[in-house]
Amino acid sequence: MIRQSWAATARAADVRARSRRASGARTSSRSGLPLIVHADDFGETPQITAGICAGIEAGVLTSTSIMANMPGTEDGLQRVAALASRASFGVHLNFCEGRPLTAARSLTDPEGRFHSKRALFVRAMTGRLALSELEAEVAAQIAHVRDHGVRISHVDGHKHLHQLPVVSTAVANVLPRFSIRRVRITRLGKLARARGAALLVRELLAMKASRKFADCGLRSPVRILDLRPFISTQTPQPGSCVDPSGPVELCCHPGTSEADARKPGSHVRGAELDYLLSPRFRELLDVNGARLVSYWDV
Repeated sequence: MIRQSWAATARAADVRARSRRASGARTSSRSGLPLIVHADDFGETPQITAGICAGIEAGVLTSTSIMANMPGTEDGLQRVAALASRASFGVHLNFCEGRPLTAARSLTDPEGRFHSKRALFVRAMTGRLALSELEAEVAAQIAHVRDHGVRISHVDGHKHLHQLPVVSTAVANVLPRFSIRRVRITRLGKLARARGAALLVRELLAMKASRKFADCGLRSPVRILDLRPFISTQTPQPGSCVDPSGPVELCCHPGTSEADARKPGSHVRGAELDYLLSPRFRELLDVNGARLVSYWDV
């Protein structure tokens, strides 16, 4: 009964989102430009999940995506029902941390763990990933989340690896089986915005993947932004986090301070959560005339 009620809530949210899209420019001019504030890594650890839940409950996070094969996955899945009416929930496909849900030999080392991000990138670029194994793993991760009653809004990828050659083909092939119509593309909008070799490679991969995703009818935000530069900016600039052409995704990685202590990484999760909950973030939204939406609005 709980899962039925949960799914009904998500369906109602999708109906409301479709209605808002149909209102067109009139709604945007009245209410502001659409901005998705999205948190990756829901379910990676309980401490990361707790920080994301705090952001959703505060009304500053409107979307998140669930990792299906991590130590905190089951804890995270138990928390979704109480938050489903406040945020969209996607699947954060993971191919570089922990173990797969399937027997995916081309994706794993001799111990059965996923290859590192760097090793997976090399294997993808040199044709050493099996499409059938990728499709099976993508389907297994999505099914695991779906089978816990989650109505899935979209798919994105841990470290954005869903955009790699062959991996993006597997994603494009599998998503229609689950009636998923939205996917993240990490496009910056212009190649000139790609500062450094790593961002340039990511942008080129995103451009190629976007054509593949568009061919099978998948939709995406018009741009993606990283939260971290906004944290270090003292004076928010108009137009810095919105786009008149459509929804922008502001991607972040919040968590509790304990999340940072237990699993340090490239993001200071406690600082990101503090910023999201601060008056400075509200000022950023106000200066940009941002209207908070979720992935259901894409």
